[in-house]
Amino acid sequence: MAILLDQFVKQLEDSGIFDGDALKSFIPPQASPKDAEELARELVKQKKLTKFQAEQIYADRGKSLTLGNYVILDKLGQGGMGMVLKARHQRMDRLVALKVMSPTAVKTPDALKRFHREVQAAAKLRHPNIVAADDADEAKGTHFLVMEFVDGNDLSQLVKKNGPLPVETAVRCIIQAARGLEFAHERGVIHRDIKPANLLIDAKGTVKILDMGLARIDGAVGGSSESGADFDRHDHGDGRLHVPRTGDG
Repeated sequence: MAILLDQFVKQLEDSGIFDGDALKSFIPPQASPKDAEELARELVKQKKLTKFQAEQIYADRGKSLTLGNYVILDKLGQGGMGMVLKARHQRMDRLVALKVMSPTAVKTPDALKRFHREVQAAAKLRHPNIVAADDADEAKGTHFLVMEFVDGNDLSQLVKKNGPLPVETAVRCIIQAARGLEFAHERGVIHRDIKPANLLIDAKGTVKILDMGLARIDGAVGGSSESGADFDRHDHGDGRLHVPRTGDG
């Protein structure tokens, strides 16, 4: 449904993600977009908004683009438990991946307990070969886990795209994954779902293990976490980034 230009500008201002002074050069009298859609397209073209942000604001959901200290940039995946979002810390200007629980899942005690177990598992682990968890918080009634942003591909997608890895590369990947698993195991965390899709390789060739949400924490209250397709990652197909999720099947 089309909306008026003035209405879109108001929704953009209310979202809190756009500096009002920066907006002046894109709207009358300094510019003459013919409608809200043209303004949105120009802001995306000039990298003032992401496509996802423009779509959310156009749909009058701009206020959902902030979560605590984070500005939401893109939606990377969604599952029964919630979604994974690309975000930027407003003060530190750092890109992160947010694993966000859906409002429905929060109302389910078992789901919330499982999410807390994932947070506990992630908190135990800080290693070059494991996707890092930086924070866990709640804002506007939404529970979320702040994860390291990894620019790269998972090994499954890499092989599908380019064919089998050279032996030397494959060996290096296995060794790095083994180091990460050894580190986790020493701290009582057992992954339980190691596979190419759960191993990321960045531009420097560093392999990082993701999906610690399926891990079993020795001695954890409530036992081991359950597997399930709770958070799914969407592959953008351009090698931009891949982020943590649980249960890829």
